Amino acid sequence: VLALDLVLPMLQRTQQQCDTGDRLQLLCADAQALPLHDNSMDLIVSSLTVQWCRDVGKMFSEMHRVLRPGGRILLSTLGPQTLQELRAAWSQVDAKHLANSFVTRAGLMNAANAAGLRGDATTDMKMRHYQSLHALAQELKGLGANAVASQTQPTAVSPAAFKAASTAFARGREANGIPVSWEIFYLQLHKPE
Repeated sequence: VLALDLVLPMLQRTQQQCDTGDRLQLLCADAQALPLHDNSMDLIVSSLTVQWCRDVGKMFSEMHRVLRPGGRILLSTLGPQTLQELRAAWSQVDAKHLANSFVTRAGLMNAANAAGLRGDATTDMKMRHYQSLHALAQELKGLGANAVASQTQPTAVSPAAFKAASTAFARGREANGIPVSWEIFYLQLHKPE
């Protein structure tokens, strides 16, 4: 079993929390440039990683290259409706601030098929509630979203801008908190024999 992540601290956390023994190897690498031999993997599992890749076509091509014929890919990623409430709040403060965008399900499947992979995808919509923008920001930071792949360098958020976004975000408050949408795609792919 090979655990791969672009961020070394995430691998270190895996090592701390798991019995890494001889069965688990850790590799710090980019999913868009896998340092693995062709046809060397039987199964690829990815959870909430794909959405941070700049070029999903390149990522799927790399997965196809390293996957053995008949091998499988199971992955989950976020869809465009994810965090729509957060984007709406920030748009009232700074339309350019939250430029993160997620690939559509059709876009993902087109990229996978173009890379030679076959399979299908399902969608699940979740609604989670947060007590504040700060609480949501902390969760996103824990997911690695503070290091989102972007074409431009992220800019620092001023305290005044964050406060204004927090106020706009809080306008959506319901009895159990502020609702935030999470659109999750589950892809089950394979490399034909």
